[in-house]
Amino acid sequence: MAEGVDTREYEIAIRDDRKVRISIDGSRKRSSQGTDILFIPGFKGFKDWGGWPWFCGELALAGHRVVRMNPSMCGVGASLDSFDEPHRFARQTLGHDVEDIEAVLGDDALGLDGPILLGHSRGGLVAAISAREYPAIAGVITMGTPGDLLRLTEDEIEMWRATGRREIVNARTGEVLHQDVEVLEDYLMRQEFYSAPSALAQSNLPVLAIHGGGDEAVDPSSAGTLLAEVDPDLGRKVIIEGAGHTFGLAHPFAGPHPHARKAVEVIVDWLREERSG
Repeated sequence: MAEGVDTREYEIAIRDDRKVRISIDGSRKRSSQGTDILFIPGFKGFKDWGGWPWFCGELALAGHRVVRMNPSMCGVGASLDSFDEPHRFARQTLGHDVEDIEAVLGDDALGLDGPILLGHSRGGLVAAISAREYPAIAGVITMGTPGDLLRLTEDEIEMWRATGRREIVNARTGEVLHQDVEVLEDYLMRQEFYSAPSALAQSNLPVLAIHGGGDEAVDPSSAGTLLAEVDPDLGRKVIIEGAGHTFGLAHPFAGPHPHARKAVEVIVDWLREERSG
């Protein structure tokens, strides 16, 4: 957590006994020069993972109000820092997450005003799709986001179908999670709807695509893929040389990293430019 940042916890109930758990970094109302930012973590990520509280806290210190969310199906429940809801993780689709965004945007008590969606990795795909669907959104920032969610070989897809699920191993803890084959079939059935490059173009909103030049999980070329159909006047790509997929941040949090600080700087500058027109 960034020093000097006020953080409050909040929950929003979704149908089917789902909950979006939220941390709000910054004042109840953003500063007059600030922006409401909705942060969406990536696959196997969560709002309290490693350096994300610090990262979002830095944005809050710059005058913005940052809402960090755990999607209702991400698998991290009341524990806030472990996968205590693996049955939800197994069934999580992009569609579930987009529904969650709608609920967050529509929550009167939270009162987001013209928010920018900030998504890391898979969270950037959720941000892109949501930007097309919900007119309340004012812009999108992606960090280390792939141009396409499905990056499996045909053999891997067939194995997933044959077994009915696939294993997802947490490299840090060795914990084994699973994804049901319904997640695969949902994606294949809705590929056009889930196309992030198309969604970003159709949203007609400003987009900032940040990527680490040394990203070991998602090729840096993905930033260009995301912006391929976006009006050049609305899209900006920033490659942070040497940065990895999490921009030097780790879980547990081991302190700030220059790559993450650079990402914060890029975001703050971009937001300032967008507000000034």
